[in-house]
Amino acid sequence: MTGDLLLDVASLRKSFGGLTAVDDVTLQVERGSIVSVIGPNGAGKTTFFNLITGIYRPDLGTALLDGVDLVGLRPDQVAAAGLARTFQNIRLFAGMTALENVLVARSMHMRSGYWGALFHTRVYADQERSAVADASELLRFVGLAERADALAGSLAYGEQRRLEIARALATKPKLLLLDEPSAGMNPQETEDAKALILRIRSELGIAVVLIEHDMRLVMTVSDHIVVLDYGRKIAEGGADDIRTHPKVIEAYLGRGVAARTATPESEEAS
Repeated sequence: MTGDLLLDVASLRKSFGGLTAVDDVTLQVERGSIVSVIGPNGAGKTTFFNLITGIYRPDLGTALLDGVDLVGLRPDQVAAAGLARTFQNIRLFAGMTALENVLVARSMHMRSGYWGALFHTRVYADQERSAVADASELLRFVGLAERADALAGSLAYGEQRRLEIARALATKPKLLLLDEPSAGMNPQETEDAKALILRIRSELGIAVVLIEHDMRLVMTVSDHIVVLDYGRKIAEGGADDIRTHPKVIEAYLGRGVAARTATPESEEAS
């Protein structure tokens, strides 16, 4: 990778008791790129995301986003630095509307403060109108414009996934982390998710890192792929390099995942 570096993670390590969940992992993400992090269940993928988003603090290593050191920052500070994420298990405010869910995230960019909100000053009113317009546009972007007033908990599963992405985009990130964005989706929903990921890059200019088990999606959407196993990086490269890499094949076969994951035409991997 030789382009304009956005995320530079070096020698990241995290242990829980006697278990090393992430072991000396290095990863680089260029601006405008799509990078996938793959590996068998228990490989340390979500823990890796948690380390660079402030949920866990690494024992060792560095993580720089556009030159800003993320290690030691709280999750809200990481978001303010330009790194947003979604979660493997959807975390929406079920009793709020789709629009309100996006506005919650968009509010971090409102500057009028407590008194402006209390007295509903003109500055606050202008910012509120702008926030609603931005949130509505993000719902349109993810295909949920007609569901703006629906409670998040009433949305279909695929719609909730898209709403979570819209909420993450509302923080105006430089880099978006997606934790299994196609999990639980049918083939058409997965194709829609793939199209959305590509549009996030092409239309919004936002780089994306995704954890994903669907090898068809990974192989067709990624500029670069990193493979973890037992917390360590065992391979990285383009799709052609990864699908035939002996360590990758061994890691997946060792956990009973079919060898058909080696080609983009294959069925979804578990």
